This record gives sequence, C-alpha cells and structure tokens, in this order.
Amino acid sequence: MPIRPANLATMSAAIADALAGASAGTTATVTFESGHRQAVEGGGCRTLDAAQGGVVAIETTDPVKYALFAGTTCQGTRAVASGSGSATFDTPVLAGAIVLG
Repeated sequence: MPIRPANLATMSAAIADALAGASAGTTATVTFESGHRQAVEGGGCRTLDAAQGGVVAIETTDPVKYALFAGTTCQGTRAVASGSGSATFDTPVLAGAIVLG
C-alpha cells in the first residue's frame, strides 16, 4: 500500500514519538496468531518471540504508544504498524520487534 505524502508527516511523528517517549514502567501484552502471549516492557526496542506467527493484538491498561517493526531490531528496519492503546489487527502483522512509549 503506497504512503501518501500528506500522511507521511503524521506517520513519522507517531513513530518518532513512540521511540522518544519509551519509559521503563510501560507494559503491554502482545498476542500472536498461535495464541501465544508475550509480556513486553517499555524502555527501548524489544524483540518479539520467534515462530509464533503474526501479531493479532496488543493489550495495554493505559493508552501506551507503540510501533511494530519488520525486523528484530528497531533501527534500520521498517515500521509496519503504530498506534496508541490496545489494538486488534484483522490481518496479522508480521513483526519482529516492538517499542513502547
């Protein structure tokens, strides 16, 4: 899906805000296609469990910002999804890393 120039600034700001605002006290639970659930703490880039399929949901108790990345690191790989608070995805998101902020 192409990124429209009008939306690029908003998307970049959301991702940058999630990266810059990462705090150690932030937590979320990531649910995978397999049903596996992984607890993730903020404070930097976190690798997601391998071989569990795509991410189908992110659960948070607060409206925490997040960004999912295609690779197992957050630098040098492309962000495949971002948002704030709990979310479910109709199509599983193939992500290898997450940042909470």
